[in-house]
Amino acid sequence: MTNWTSLIPAKIRSALYVGFGVLSLAQSSILAYSAAVQSPAPVWAVGGGAVLGVIGAAFGFVAAGNTEVIDTEPGKHVAE
Repeated sequence: MTNWTSLIPAKIRSALYVGFGVLSLAQSSILAYSAAVQSPAPVWAVGGGAVLGVIGAAFGFVAAGNTEVIDTEPGKHVAE
């Protein structure tokens, strides 16, 4: 069976990861600012955080599937 993450080219995955990182940073910054100035957080930012959390789980699984395990101890078996 082929690794399903190989269906998405590396350049596209990289762009998606960077885009997700920027969106997460922006959303978190808005919520942190709202808390710092003691104003209610925008409803769209709270809802966006829930959506980003679900998407983050999917991206995490893709990233984990593309992690190469490197043998750092001689004589030990490396998972492939």
